[in-house]
Amino acid sequence: MACSPRLAVLLSCLVVSCGALACVSSPPHPRAVEQVRRGYAHLAAGDRERAEVAFEHALEMAPDLAEARAGLGVALRAGGSPALALAQFDAAVQADPDLAEGHAGRGEALLALGAAEAGEEAIAEALRIDPDQVPARLVRARHLSRRAERASGEARHLLLDRARRDLLHAVEARPGLAIVHHDLAWVSWLQGDAQGAAEGYGRAVNLDPSMAEAWLGLCASLAATGRQADADQACARCVHEGTHGAAAAARCATRLAAPGTPPPPAPDEKGAPARASAPGLPFDRRAAGAATSLPRYRRRRGTSGATSRPSWPWRP
Repeated sequence: MACSPRLAVLLSCLVVSCGALACVSSPPHPRAVEQVRRGYAHLAAGDRERAEVAFEHALEMAPDLAEARAGLGVALRAGGSPALALAQFDAAVQADPDLAEGHAGRGEALLALGAAEAGEEAIAEALRIDPDQVPARLVRARHLSRRAERASGEARHLLLDRARRDLLHAVEARPGLAIVHHDLAWVSWLQGDAQGAAEGYGRAVNLDPSMAEAWLGLCASLAATGRQADADQACARCVHEGTHGAAAAARCATRLAAPGTPPPPAPDEKGAPARASAPGLPFDRRAAGAATSLPRYRRRRGTSGATSRPSWPWRP
């Protein structure tokens, strides 16, 4: 089954910015770099087939170009083929063991295939190389949150604390990214903190007023704190933004017709309850546009420090 367009764009964030390829020790063929750039552009436009072809074309010119391998993995994962994507991510990290984005993509694919332990190890490796790898933190936080939903007692508490800590790190790296605050609010809801959830969803909608899922979460969390009038206003705005989140808007419309307290949307379902077997990653070009390049932190084995290589290909 194909993944949502939001998954495609978030997964594309796992791949290093093609403008940075010239910073490597042996710059690849300039046409290969251009094809990687085109692959990203096709992914952002929702054209997965052309993205695959662009990355394949880059690999015909530069078979060992890790970023092109990772890009092809992104496109395959967006098409709902985690096993095929994993093979490309494996090849990417074999070509460049310090490509954090390759390890992050590998971790997400492994989690999608049910290999939780190996997936967590791959994501941890990505974050050892690049602590600013926000998509990796989002993936791991959502994985931990799903595990927490199936747990109870102290185990649930510890898992949610770990998820929250990952998201707080993500806030440090990208404080202006709405999806991070959305996910942090979801964790607050799971921890039983409706007020904290309302604050988090409020920050998300302030950063991205068109995020229907965040309006749904705000509606539910405000209702849970007894602020019914404010909740109704949030639900009405959610319905207004329905073109950006139809499932969330439908739930808000249901609440307005029959007042109640719907649960906030899980991060992966855009309005529907969380499913432990569906590690989707909602992200879109609106959120992508909020990101800007930072110096790329690359800790190579046996060394430490930073280079000027940017790590984010987010271009709406």
